[in-house]
Amino acid sequence: MLSEDILYLPVSELSRRIRARQLSPVELTESYLERSRQIGPKLNAYITLTPELAKQQAQAAEKEIAAGKYRGVLHGIPYAAKDLLAVKGYPTTWGARPYEDQHFDQDATVIRKLKAAGAVLIGKASMIELAGGMGYRFASASAPGATKNPWNTEHWTCGSSSGSGAIMAAGLAAFALGTETWGSIICPSGFCGISGLRPTFGRVSRAGAMALSYSMDKIGPMCRTAEDCDSVLRAISGHDPQDAGSLPNVTARYTGAATSPHLRLGWMINQWKDISPDVNAPVAAARKVLENNHAVSGKDVSLPDGPWEPAAGTIVSVSSLRSASVESCKGKWTSCLLRLTCWWRLHFQSSPAVLTPISTMN
Repeated sequence: MLSEDILYLPVSELSRRIRARQLSPVELTESYLERSRQIGPKLNAYITLTPELAKQQAQAAEKEIAAGKYRGVLHGIPYAAKDLLAVKGYPTTWGARPYEDQHFDQDATVIRKLKAAGAVLIGKASMIELAGGMGYRFASASAPGATKNPWNTEHWTCGSSSGSGAIMAAGLAAFALGTETWGSIICPSGFCGISGLRPTFGRVSRAGAMALSYSMDKIGPMCRTAEDCDSVLRAISGHDPQDAGSLPNVTARYTGAATSPHLRLGWMINQWKDISPDVNAPVAAARKVLENNHAVSGKDVSLPDGPWEPAAGTIVSVSSLRSASVESCKGKWTSCLLRLTCWWRLHFQSSPAVLTPISTMN
């Protein structure tokens, strides 16, 4: 098995070595699979490993690269997908025991796109059952049990993309896919010390994914670096006619991070009433570092008063109950969310990035 020093490398470096024929996709895949077998069960990180598929895809990638047919930065790179994304030939459990034998006859669009990019699927990541639909009180609300944080197994990874966070933090794959309706990418990423990206709604197709809230669900990468998130988003973004909420391709297609030498940041100041000092201190330190960078400018921003939390919570609850109908999100609460969206665009459009702590005082 390859060393931890290699298995913790970002996709950008792994891909460089693979393209230069310094690293074998087959050996890399076998190493991640073996590490996942050894460590994954201790963390409840996976629901299903896909070794046969992984070896097949890795061998195909190695042959293509040797023949000079390099597909790009994700070619031969092993990854894990949250288990609400359909993969043909394997169960898609949605993290819930009643669905342990659920199968779909085709891949989710994001799985298909990553296959086209030459990526190697090594397993289905554990998750909170039904992505937390209708709420949950305990981390153990998952088919394999509570997912443990690799940095401290007495603690949780957060959810609902709990397995994806643990897999990345434990070096069990080169990148992972998570989904977010209300914090399920950014929270595990924060708890596990990795880079997560929640894309704009409609930029990444949700076809073949479990629906929790039709107007709020997003699929995004969970990686080691922002650069890796950029690479994965390039591969999975774009219009999909199978997703009714998919944006037009001119908007949905992500072509890479802007090359502007200047970055504008908005610092959220009123999201939390009480913030743990252990959380606030590193956030303040990060802000100071950024403000000392002449290429960065920032300003305080705040959310407006309004029943936004109850509005969003009602939308999620209603949508999860009636996820079979695209009509479930209509009504006054959706109107409330649309008003918030318009306000956000009006007041935050000059701040491409908005930063806020992700954990509060209990």
